Amino acid sequence: MVAVGHPATSTERVARENQRTGRRTVLVGFLLVLHDAVPPGLRDFDSQGLSVVALSHSDPLSEPSLARDLAQRFLLWDAFVAGRRRVDVHPLVLPHRLHEAAVHAAEEVVRAVSRVADRAHEDAAERSRYRFDADVVRLASAAHSAGDRASLVRVDLLLDETGTFRACEINADCPGGHNEALGLPRLARAAGFLSARDPTHVVPGLVARLRDLADGGAVGLLLATGYAEDLQVCALVARELEREGTPALLAPPTAPRLRGGDLCIGGRPVRALYRYFPTEWMSGQHNVEDIARAIETSRVRTLTSPAHIFAQSKLAFARAWADHRPASIPETYELSEIPAQQLTQERASWVVKRSMGRVGDEVFVGALFADASWGQVVQHSRALADQGQSWIAQRFVQQQRVPTPWGDRLVTLGAYVADGRFAGYFARLSSHSHVSHDALCVPVFAAPEPS
Repeated sequence: MVAVGHPATSTERVARENQRTGRRTVLVGFLLVLHDAVPPGLRDFDSQGLSVVALSHSDPLSEPSLARDLAQRFLLWDAFVAGRRRVDVHPLVLPHRLHEAAVHAAEEVVRAVSRVADRAHEDAAERSRYRFDADVVRLASAAHSAGDRASLVRVDLLLDETGTFRACEINADCPGGHNEALGLPRLARAAGFLSARDPTHVVPGLVARLRDLADGGAVGLLLATGYAEDLQVCALVARELEREGTPALLAPPTAPRLRGGDLCIGGRPVRALYRYFPTEWMSGQHNVEDIARAIETSRVRTLTSPAHIFAQSKLAFARAWADHRPASIPETYELSEIPAQQLTQERASWVVKRSMGRVGDEVFVGALFADASWGQVVQHSRALADQGQSWIAQRFVQQQRVPTPWGDRLVTLGAYVADGRFAGYFARLSSHSHVSHDALCVPVFAAPEPS
């Protein structure tokens, strides 16, 4: 049987048909050919360990219909970095036991980090450890006093050599990956992967939560408008909101202003703010007080709330470790708590990070440096800490390598946690222990529970 349709809708329709009939799809040019048998090119996943399944087509996204859906349906416009694919649809499959372990670890880490981070709201001495300026503290305190607590967090999990998930950090302020988390599993289905289940519902959940916060009003989506990778996230969320009947306004973070008691964008009131822009980057904006007052008086609700900025800081990992040493968090300290000599002598055992670094920036993995260069890293980071920045040292997690169609790789499993509950995955593959913007993103599925 051959199904031919408009490229923009063909993958969705055929994926639904596959699920109904149990057949799989082989992509041939612009045609979608349905077969009743699974061809030998589709290797089943390892039921015991983590692995990336090799689909029968070595490069599914080279098919025009999938490439078109990637860009037009899921708005993923930065699919290449340095001439290589940044996304692919060969799926990472979690055995049931590892899926359950990842969910448990992610939720446990969010609880542990949030518990110690929340102390900063009530304790001035604790708050000063984070070294935030007055604008950041103003936004955080306004949200805290108003009970504005909605959150979307992504926990970065590493599978160590013992088979235990360790969280190296979390993004509690404005995590990304929405387009990949929504689109890649659906494209994997269209490319013929019918096994396992897709546990990710972060985008529908986010849209439902924003509609609830807006309570019939409009949602303002704040972003750095000059960056396509930020725009693609907010454009996707805006489209999904408007499909559900909720007006969405995309704007720079400097746009919202108080007008007659309402927080307005271009003169139009908004009742909820989705902020895809770091809280600390808002420092110095002329409208910080307007936003804080609107939050404080409950004229607007936010997601993620600025109240969670302390949990965003990697310093919160050090505070959680000092508090009760959660099993899912590696040994972590404020940089000043470890002698420089120990860090240099034990180079391969440590990672040094700026507490507010993002997207892999200012993360230094000792195992990737020569001794002399590592000594300079330690010296430089301690000097910056002495000048007022917050830095941590974290025990290096020796990861398991995972079989993939591109050779063995290291996996950073991003687990989304929405308002304290697991909401799905965003996975990145890399050849070395430092994940940044050039890592390869793949869809994540969970194998069924063994009978």
